Amino acid sequence: MQRKAKVSYVIAISILSLIALTGTIRADIELPAGTQTKIEFVQDISSKFVKPGDIAPIRLLEPITVGGVVLVKEGAMGSARVVSAESAGKGGKPGEIELELIELEPNGYYKAADDKKIQIETHDGQTIKARGKGKKTLSYIVFFGLLIKGGEGIIPAGQPIPVKVKEDIMIVLE
Repeated sequence: MQRKAKVSYVIAISILSLIALTGTIRADIELPAGTQTKIEFVQDISSKFVKPGDIAPIRLLEPITVGGVVLVKEGAMGSARVVSAESAGKGGKPGEIELELIELEPNGYYKAADDKKIQIETHDGQTIKARGKGKKTLSYIVFFGLLIKGGEGIIPAGQPIPVKVKEDIMIVLE
């Protein structure tokens, strides 16, 4: 009977110690600037329907890992902002659109310290642009040129876009 009590006591102490330790263990991992991954737009973005300042949803196409640890799961959502948009016009003038990437929401077992978002940018640090097709050859005919409209600038959904993390960020275990 005394042996059972000692075993129970050791188990209880072990459990309490484990509970105490798990509350103090904190896993911080730095997600360095320049870490590369891929995103896609969730829906087509057309110069016909957006205006500067509009936000477009993006989705992470592959997990972001550091040292074999998945910090952000595939499918994490984020956003891009419309910088400029000009709808196609008469005379065969093409539509144009330009977007800048903003951020990704960390998701998974980790989160960004201080609830920050993961700042991202294109692989080359530029904005994402699309220009529709112009129809100038037909616009030389004055009458028909007024009726002919150029194509819209469209960034299609589902097209993989290489991106990188813009600045170092600390990621912590949730």
